[in-house]
Amino acid sequence: MNIIAILGSPKGKGNGYKAVQKLEKYLKLEGKVNFKYIFLKDIKLKNCMGCFQCVAKGIDRCPIKDNRELIEKEIEAADGIILNSPGYVSNVSALMKNLIDRLAYLNHRPKYFDKKLLLLANGGSGLDKTIEAMTHTLGGGPKVIEKVEYLSPPWELKEEVVYNRSRKLKETANKFFYSIKEQERPVPNLSKYIRFRFFKEVSTKVKKYLPADYDYYKNKEEYFYKTKISIYKKIMAWFALKIGFFMMKDMEAKE
Repeated sequence: MNIIAILGSPKGKGNGYKAVQKLEKYLKLEGKVNFKYIFLKDIKLKNCMGCFQCVAKGIDRCPIKDNRELIEKEIEAADGIILNSPGYVSNVSALMKNLIDRLAYLNHRPKYFDKKLLLLANGGSGLDKTIEAMTHTLGGGPKVIEKVEYLSPPWELKEEVVYNRSRKLKETANKFFYSIKEQERPVPNLSKYIRFRFFKEVSTKVKKYLPADYDYYKNKEEYFYKTKISIYKKIMAWFALKIGFFMMKDMEAKE
């Protein structure tokens, strides 16, 4: 089992790293695990230019040449991915935000469906919002197994809190390990299915502006991969899209 942890702290080995180390220890108690760390502070990853080329025309059109491809190769080789960021003003660190931006195309054209994802935010308040931001890092591909708010303020915590924090990590490691062993791709819930239908229809409406999306979705009928979609989900998605597109009528492309 191959697991990588991508850490977005500018410190590198701060409280988030210590929490991930505990996860590594607990995971290795469950079975054989190869564990690798990627510290974004040490990776050559230039700031996103906002050119939109990766979304509109494909990730191969990104004009920035650095180690983004290396990170994606590591993700591809992993069975499980841990994303960690400290919470800075109820958001992710600048390093993690840049990774999210550099992988923005995955929110339009997701992949990594066979990967499992664990999100861990450390710090004080606003960790729920930090985790919410990290959910967009790899798009809608990997299944998010657990979201952990690792409380680590700049003062000593009560023994009970420290114990519960450690217990939560152990439970999380167990859940993460056995979820990775499950090979079957999940049946999408209603929100994921609506998201798929939305992007597929939009890709047809604006294929002139988003040719990469059009090429990606044109041969996908039911979902991103072969699975069972209930009649109920199909009907609900149809209604949701009708309402959604009506409310977004001001965003329609000019003929």
